Amino acid sequence: MTANTPNFADGLKDIFLAGVGAMALGAEKTQELVEQLIAKGEITVEQGKEINSEVLKQAQTTAERVGQQTQAAASHMSDQAKTAAELLKEQGQSAVSFARSQAEMATDNAKKDSASFAEALKHDVLEAQMAVMTPEQRAEFAAKAAEIAARDTSEGDQQ
Repeated sequence: MTANTPNFADGLKDIFLAGVGAMALGAEKTQELVEQLIAKGEITVEQGKEINSEVLKQAQTTAERVGQQTQAAASHMSDQAKTAAELLKEQGQSAVSFARSQAEMATDNAKKDSASFAEALKHDVLEAQMAVMTPEQRAEFAAKAAEIAARDTSEGDQQ
């Protein structure tokens, strides 16, 4: 869960408790009003009890409804936090996978580049060696190269 989720849930809890407190205060004020009306004779004690009972039932119903809404909102926030965490995990895994494939491609390219470089370097060295050879040494070298090429060809045919 993220750091903000508990704060949000605490905020919902505080709002709920404030609502319950307001209802309790309202119930007390209602009780005082009913007692004043009874004292003045405008309503009977029985009617006062009914009014208090009805106010209490409405307050309880409202408190239960608000409590259920608070729980539903907290549950929804928790689900959203879990979904966000799962998405972040998937994105992290995708990033790691992408980085690995990029590293593999770079390694493969480096191997190909180094093999090409080595082949080019070998040819350059041979050309440099041939440049300093005498005509006789070149002829001897060419004969030896032809012999090796023929041998490599015959070995390749046997496999």
